Amino acid sequence: MAEYEGVDALLAAITDAELPEGARDDVVFMAEHRSAAADVDVLREQLVVIGDALADAGRTAEPARGARSSRGAKRFPGPRRSGDGRPGGTPGKRSGYRRAFAVGVGTLAAAAVASVVVGLGWLVTQGGAGGVDKTNSADAKVQNSDDSGSLSAPGYIACSRLIAEGTVTKVAAVPGTARDRITLDVFHYYKPARGEKEVTFLMDQDVDPRLHRGDEVLVAIQRRASTPDIWTTGEQQIARDRSWIVKALPEARGMRCEQ
Repeated sequence: MAEYEGVDALLAAITDAELPEGARDDVVFMAEHRSAAADVDVLREQLVVIGDALADAGRTAEPARGARSSRGAKRFPGPRRSGDGRPGGTPGKRSGYRRAFAVGVGTLAAAAVASVVVGLGWLVTQGGAGGVDKTNSADAKVQNSDDSGSLSAPGYIACSRLIAEGTVTKVAAVPGTARDRITLDVFHYYKPARGEKEVTFLMDQDVDPRLHRGDEVLVAIQRRASTPDIWTTGEQQIARDRSWIVKALPEARGMRCEQ
């Protein structure tokens, strides 16, 4: 997970902490912060739903208890005996309604706890282990290409000629082929460190997902390839790929491509 001046993007989203001055200018940090904040919002919505359900169940139970008490007062006008008014002081069993209500409340409470634990656990996993998962994903993509072998994350970056994030501004079919020419307005370069504001590359038309104008995408193109083998869309998916790329960049610098 990205940091800015010691502030972790995930923890900042969970605690709703004020971001340091200049943090909003860090594209990588802000992208991960927005992704984590969206996940936190989903968890909050789930807790609100569960809380409302618990409150509704409590309101439903009150009239039933009141009605039962009134009926009891008419039938037993005298002092109540031990054992809830039953002969011999024998404790009575809980009614089916009360037992069902208790089970329902217990189930909702357990769901609330599970939702929080699983949700926070998922967030921490994305922040701490996302790089490992997506490193494996990148390796699988490289293994599946015709002219590549297995590469580590730093090795993959070393053998890439372009890794960047940007917005698709144009998709034009290439006449006589089954390919599109994609124009990308780049707002962050990973490799090379700097480059032109716009880049173009080819993509097969039968890929999934197919890129469209307005898509924000992270692309990676190997040095001998004309089309990307990584094109990631969706804020959360981009954040995960960005995580392993950022972690592998220092080791990749100065590394020679072995292919």
